[in-house]
Amino acid sequence: MEIEIRTLADVTPHLPQDAGLFVAHREGYSFVDYSYVTDGTFANSVAQQCRGLKFDEDGRLIARPFHKFFNIGEREDPSEVDWSGPHVVMDKLDGSMVHPAQIGGKLVLMTRKGLSAQARAAEAWASDGVWALSAALLAAGRTPIFEYTAPDNQIVINYPSPALTLLAVRDTVSGRYAPIEELRDLAATWAVPVVQVFEPIKDIRAFIRDGRALEGQEGRVVAFADGTRYKLKADAYVLRHRALAGLAHEKDLMRLIAEDGLDDVLPLLPPDVAARAHAYRNGLMARLHVLQREVQAFVETVTDLDRRQAAERITANLEPRLRKIAFMMLDGKDPWESVLVLLASAGRSSTQVDAMRDLLLTEWTGIPVGTDA
Repeated sequence: MEIEIRTLADVTPHLPQDAGLFVAHREGYSFVDYSYVTDGTFANSVAQQCRGLKFDEDGRLIARPFHKFFNIGEREDPSEVDWSGPHVVMDKLDGSMVHPAQIGGKLVLMTRKGLSAQARAAEAWASDGVWALSAALLAAGRTPIFEYTAPDNQIVINYPSPALTLLAVRDTVSGRYAPIEELRDLAATWAVPVVQVFEPIKDIRAFIRDGRALEGQEGRVVAFADGTRYKLKADAYVLRHRALAGLAHEKDLMRLIAEDGLDDVLPLLPPDVAARAHAYRNGLMARLHVLQREVQAFVETVTDLDRRQAAERITANLEPRLRKIAFMMLDGKDPWESVLVLLASAGRSSTQVDAMRDLLLTEWTGIPVGTDA
């Protein structure tokens, strides 16, 4: 998927409002990512690139991990895709995506959201080959992408020993993906593991059936020569990871939405249940945005007061359930991350959901017993 990006200014005009995409500024760098997904989040080709793009202090693009790609069947029927085009089927590893970047003159590893605990753990296990390959490709204007798997970084699948596996290489400016043959050559040259490749798709129905039946694996990724990608997750993996049966309870659906996990479950649901869950999420996100704007506007009126005066104003004027959010914003916390506290609180129990219902304006009737979900 080739979309030229050189600076942060090339991206920000294309970010849909109130759709989960955000720009975060950290010491020495910035990144663009998303915190949740609605119908409008990836409405254009630039927005689809916003999955951990990294920029330096001057706004220049310095690293380009994977673009946002979707589950088979998530956005169109599998029959609408030409599976006969040149493509590669790869193993979908169950770890943390990491990539290198130069920050303040230092070569580091990053996850989607930058210098994270998972990135630091990956650095501890990175081989000389990983560092050498990373330095060489970054200098050439390219971004290598790895998956960090380890016993202490287990998501669902247990990997017996730590590894950094080369998944892809992208041209940082254009976004072009390197062909699998080049990945293999790079892996051999620098002595790093490379992602496992399987036979191309001959029958999409059989591919989906067999992929969903996988045990002990997350799934498969299909990468076309033009950069288009799809993922397919095994049913057993998704069921364990996202607790599909928990959709019978609103608290679990809220927690699933808060963890950005609903998209992985939707393709496995009966169409009517998927449509209801989709509509529920959109309505909930719209309501949370209203609350965010209301609380943020109030906090802006007390930021010039001292702490005691600001606290008195918040306590006197805000609905009790919104006060914690206001104090978080007052302390400089991200407004959206602050308002998500409401979702986390409601997701603790059905009692909490009922206690928050008049504030969040939600209603979920669950999945009927016996539904094939």
